[in-house]
Amino acid sequence: MGEHLSGKTDKLRELVLKISSSTKVVEKQATQHGNLRGSSEIERALLGVVCQMIKVYNIQTKLTPEQLAAVVRLFYKGLSDTEIAEQLGDRALNKTVSRARIKLHLFRESDLRPPFEKEDFIRLTEEGRSVKEISETLRVAPSTISEYRNIFESRQASERDGYTKQFEEILSDQDVSERMVSHISKDGLQDTIDTDYEAAEA
Repeated sequence: MGEHLSGKTDKLRELVLKISSSTKVVEKQATQHGNLRGSSEIERALLGVVCQMIKVYNIQTKLTPEQLAAVVRLFYKGLSDTEIAEQLGDRALNKTVSRARIKLHLFRESDLRPPFEKEDFIRLTEEGRSVKEISETLRVAPSTISEYRNIFESRQASERDGYTKQFEEILSDQDVSERMVSHISKDGLQDTIDTDYEAAEA
C-alpha cells in the first residue's frame, strides 16, 4: 500500500513541477492543416473525438456530446467560458463549461496558476494528507484542492493521449475553409467592380 501511494505521489510531483516549469497551453488557433473538409464534416469529426473522450475518461456533465463539441469549437475561436455558455443558450452554464473544458483537455493560462504554492501542495500530497487537511494547511477551500488536482491529472492525460492535437487538426480545416471563402468573396467582389467599371467605360 505504501509503495503504491509513493508511486502515485511521485507521479503527481513530477506532473506539477513539469507544469510549473514549462507550460504549453493549447493555442487558440490551429496551426496544422489536414485534408480540407466542409463545416458539417468538421462538426461530425469533432463530435467523434468528443464521444471517444467521454468513453475513455467516463466524462460526466450536464452538457450533451453536441454541446461539448461546440465547447471545443468555440474555445478555439477564442471565446471565454461565459461567452461559450451564452452561445449554448444559458450564461449560467459558465462553470459547467469550465469544468467540461478541463475534462476535454482544453486549458487557459489561468487554469494552471493555482492560488497556493505548488511546492507546498506537492509536499502535503507526498505526505499522504487528505484533501481536507491540504485545504486547511493551504487555507483554500477543499473544492479548490480537488479542482486543481483534476486539472493536473487532465494535463497529464492530455500530454499522454494527444486528443488536443486531433482537435487542432480538425479545426485547421475550418480555418483554411474560412480563409478560402473570404478570399473568394473578395475576389468575386473585385471582379464585379472591374466588370462594372469596364462596362461603364465602354
